[in-house]
Amino acid sequence: MKILLYIIALLSITLLSCSDKSSSSSEMSSEVDSILLPDSELHIAQIKFFKKGHMTSEILAEKIRKFDAQDSMLAYVLDIKMLDTLGNATTTITGDSGIIKEVKGAVKIYGHVIVLTDDSTKLETEYLWWNSYTNRIKSDAFVRITKHGDVISGWGLDADNKLNSFKILNQVSGEVTDPERLESTK
Repeated sequence: MKILLYIIALLSITLLSCSDKSSSSSEMSSEVDSILLPDSELHIAQIKFFKKGHMTSEILAEKIRKFDAQDSMLAYVLDIKMLDTLGNATTTITGDSGIIKEVKGAVKIYGHVIVLTDDSTKLETEYLWWNSYTNRIKSDAFVRITKHGDVISGWGLDADNKLNSFKILNQVSGEVTDPERLESTK
């Protein structure tokens, strides 16, 4: 959230410093307002994504501030459910806040992010992004995955929505409770 506020403040300062000095202060104020003020604000909001007539995911948020010109929505207290073809939740992502890019089908999620799948696999991180079109979850932050009692952690992640197939990109470490189970899956 702090990063997002920093970016908005930086954009405002940049816009003010790059503007034509001959423009009136009311024009400048209007430009700044269009960046800082949302086009709409929703409380207890729900967004649904569909593919070929079937709902593929649902985003619930306590508050959403929508900025149409940037195809951006700032969402607070997120709960995202990814659904199978029968409408059952297969994966849930929760986080403190996020940026939703509706046209791109992408969501960046920040703060106390937890991904939980229907087979009880759990991913914990402070930041990740999810693409509803590619069904991929990615992060460049520290991640911790708990699956069947095994814990794997490291920096960076590329995974499918259900965390069946994932790759931790750097400084990988882990604790395996049953090494024989790993041998039997080869």
